[in-house]
Amino acid sequence: MSLNKELKLLHIKVLNSLPPDVSEKLIIENKIMLSSYLEKKALKEGSVVPDVLFHDKNLKPVYLKDLLENHHIVLSFFRGTWCPYCNLELKALADIEEKVLAQGALLIAVTPELYKYSKDIIDQKGIKYTLLTDLGNKAAEQFGLVFELPENLREIYKSINVYLNTLNGQDKWTLPMPATFIISKQGVAVSTYVNADYTQRMEPDDIIEQLKSLNQEKK
Repeated sequence: MSLNKELKLLHIKVLNSLPPDVSEKLIIENKIMLSSYLEKKALKEGSVVPDVLFHDKNLKPVYLKDLLENHHIVLSFFRGTWCPYCNLELKALADIEEKVLAQGALLIAVTPELYKYSKDIIDQKGIKYTLLTDLGNKAAEQFGLVFELPENLREIYKSINVYLNTLNGQDKWTLPMPATFIISKQGVAVSTYVNADYTQRMEPDDIIEQLKSLNQEKK
């Protein structure tokens, strides 16, 4: 089963698990958000990626340019481990890690969530590939992914005990749109997937196909 089919089934379960009034409000607010076409501001395919700064689990700085020295990069921005859709994607990415490595690429997942809040889920899922923290969504902002949650959506998140200001360690209620960038060693985004609909993600098989195409072009 494809990742997005699994995500669709998960979405039904999530909505059914919430009180009816919360589910209805969530659907309405998400439709409003999607109608704003947030993806338009995201980094486009063929663009040179910015040399952004991430942090590892020990809060040591990690620069994207250093990661690109000897490898292509599959860079996946996700909202946080509090998001069940993100957790499903993280597991799906883990399943293709060996194939990504075989194509001369590194698999890196990035979240604004502080590591102390994501650690337990990452350990439970057995995630072995690199997970980095984007403090304050600064890197995601340079990729054109960040948006601020409207007040109505904040209240919905609070009602299900998701406090982004605590989880992300910042006063602002901001999130990155889920996105996957396949970046060549030369620092060019050769393939991009950005979707304001957080219930959809780039298919793992498509990631591998894009990496194969990239390697064919370089021969």
